[in-house]
Amino acid sequence: MPRYVCVHGHFYQPPRENPWLESIEIQESASPWHDWNERVTSECYSRNTASRILDDRGDIRKICNNYSRMSFDMGPTLLSWMEKGAPLCYQNILNADMIGLQRFSGHGPALAQVYNHIIMPLANRRDKETQVKWGIGDFRSRFDRMPEGMWLAETAVDTETLEVLAENGIRFTILAPRQADSVRSLEDGPNAWRDVKWEKIDTSLAYRCDLPSGKQIAVFFYDGQISQAIAFGGLLNNGGDFANRLTEARPNTDRSTLSHTATDGESYGHHHDHGDMALAYCLETIESGYDAQLTVYGEFLEHNPPQYAVRIVEKSSWSCIHGVERWRSDCGCSNGTPGYHQRWRAPLREAMDWLRDKLLMQFEHEGAKFLKDPWKARNDYIAVILDRSRPFVERWIAQRAVRPLSPEDCTRVLKLLEIQRCAMLMYTSCGWFFDEISGLEGTQILRYAERAIGLTHDLIGLNFETEFLRLLEKAPSNVPEFVNGKRVYEALVKPSRVSFERLAAHCGMSALFPDFPLEIKGCWSLTGKTTASGKSGENGESQVFAAGEAEVADEITWEKKEFVFAASYRGGVSAICGVAPRRETPQKPLKTLLEDPDALKKFFSVPSGGEMAEYFGSHIFSIRHILSDSQRTLLDKLLRHDAQLIENNLRTVVHSYDDLLEYLTSLGVKAPSIIGTSASIVLTADIIHGLEEDIPDIESVRRHMERAQQWNISIDSERVGFTASTWLTRQVHKIHDAPADSAEIEQACDVLRLFLDEFKLRLSLYDAQNLYYATELDLRAQAAPPSPELRATLRKLGRLLRFSDEALRDTRS
Repeated sequence: MPRYVCVHGHFYQPPRENPWLESIEIQESASPWHDWNERVTSECYSRNTASRILDDRGDIRKICNNYSRMSFDMGPTLLSWMEKGAPLCYQNILNADMIGLQRFSGHGPALAQVYNHIIMPLANRRDKETQVKWGIGDFRSRFDRMPEGMWLAETAVDTETLEVLAENGIRFTILAPRQADSVRSLEDGPNAWRDVKWEKIDTSLAYRCDLPSGKQIAVFFYDGQISQAIAFGGLLNNGGDFANRLTEARPNTDRSTLSHTATDGESYGHHHDHGDMALAYCLETIESGYDAQLTVYGEFLEHNPPQYAVRIVEKSSWSCIHGVERWRSDCGCSNGTPGYHQRWRAPLREAMDWLRDKLLMQFEHEGAKFLKDPWKARNDYIAVILDRSRPFVERWIAQRAVRPLSPEDCTRVLKLLEIQRCAMLMYTSCGWFFDEISGLEGTQILRYAERAIGLTHDLIGLNFETEFLRLLEKAPSNVPEFVNGKRVYEALVKPSRVSFERLAAHCGMSALFPDFPLEIKGCWSLTGKTTASGKSGENGESQVFAAGEAEVADEITWEKKEFVFAASYRGGVSAICGVAPRRETPQKPLKTLLEDPDALKKFFSVPSGGEMAEYFGSHIFSIRHILSDSQRTLLDKLLRHDAQLIENNLRTVVHSYDDLLEYLTSLGVKAPSIIGTSASIVLTADIIHGLEEDIPDIESVRRHMERAQQWNISIDSERVGFTASTWLTRQVHKIHDAPADSAEIEQACDVLRLFLDEFKLRLSLYDAQNLYYATELDLRAQAAPPSPELRATLRKLGRLLRFSDEALRDTRS
């Protein structure tokens, strides 16, 4: 009978957006990437859309989209970011599901996921329903079909969760083998249960779980030993061994069998370097050379319906041997930071549960004033999360409102629903999974709690923060300076809050610097108008000042406020901006500042902290207060002149030591560190400047590289390699758009020869290789082959990009 193989990857990142901005701010721990989503996408998600299969010499034989041949689920919080943050990767994943639908008899490889990875057995019934409905709604909007299966966060399960899945049309889910309690043949009586606890279940079958409501759902239990070997046992060190292990796990029998694994998808590239390539080689090998067939769960279930019933272990999961205690107690499951406890978990869960219940009461009470059915509106709110366009949201509200609503009432409705969305996001499982409450994950869920508290106070006037902080005070931190959850909240959560006034100050800062962008990423619309401005140079200082009006609009809740501002820049990083609410008839002193440049100049001509406070109260901001990404951009611009000045001065110094460096080289003596470091900075800068041109000066770059070698100076190879790789990607993109331009191809070849062959510098060829491979496929799809001359030039580039002869062979030539 047929043997089937299915590899499942659970791909997920928690919501990382600042809840006030709906965009991810820079995360230094992910450096050199902007944030962890970018980093893991680069190391894993994108890699699996274009994974390499190499020949015996290490050259690329084929590039594969792994997602089209495996089973996978991808979290809505990841896909919502990826749609804008990594659109090519996003589209390739959607395409993979369409390809898989054809490959697997109309069953797509993609599964849905509960919306934001909450531990379902610890949620109340309403939250379970919303999580499933939002997960399905998000999936349908992206993959344009109903999901057959749904992944449960941490595979955490109880019977009520399975009931909710079945009620919403989900056919199956995937669990760990230790989550099976007992099984019986459907041909046997209702009491013929056989104990299979502690991973004694046969994982090669699909099982039927009969639910108290009379509904049923299929359950697959993955092979625990192979999955463990993938994640922690080194099985991804060799794709051939991976294929052998999968196919040998289920020998031929008198029935169809399924050998299947489930791990975090990040195993394939992020946790294990080149794990995507091991997966690609494994799938390719099985598909082309084994007596086994690749499949996905939906296809296997269609041809092999369950013959056995199963009972699950209630409140169990795949990553906590104590059930679901990892997300509510100090059970001993942790990431193993020496000396750390997790006694903070229970008080954090208690605080969140208390806040959730308070928010639910207010939602039900306040929502009934505007909505026919507040709970149904909450379940339907996924449509608004996916489409924030004003006309759509207006129609959506009108269909559910008890009466025609004013714009102010629409804002109240949207705030109520956003409070509930934050109440969902504050239960993201990662907040409890790791070792310390003050980590990125713990502070992130506290930010969602703070956002819900703030919106509730704005909307209803109730202050839930005092009691919430009292509960958090019971959560002890492992970090001495934080002491407890209350201190973590005050030190790491509240500073990330973004107010209307803070954004108005952003408008004011942008009025001082013409090339500083007014726009910001996220959910806010900023409009600024400068009404008075000028420059001065008294006391040897150059000063810029501006005053004007700013409009700040929240595009999610439709709330809008207007301000006036006055801002000044004195050079360096000294900038200040005061903001105040805009009134129809502003106070006379403030009106004068807004209209009279001379008055504004006088106002800022001397230190005027007292006058600033008199005009603007506590709403006075500096560069320290603007949004972190904008702050980084502004500081780069402000310090660029100084950095260039230092670089030029160093260049003058280094050139004055040319003869000395030549002489030291002839003696075999290394230059003194201060001279060598200066030379490294200058030579690195000169090489990078040469590569930043559209047509790089190859000979100039070569001279600088040769000089660094000759003087025994270590250049910053990482920066040079990054710049060269970036140029190369742009160049191959040009070639992809216009492959007949031989001159562009030759330039790319020259750069590759210079850095790879002559100077053995490490470049990131990944994006350039993908573009080149796409160019090859496009040319082969054309009716007529390219000319022999173009074919030869492209082949030369392909070999430099490490493609094999087999990959470059055009059978039409």
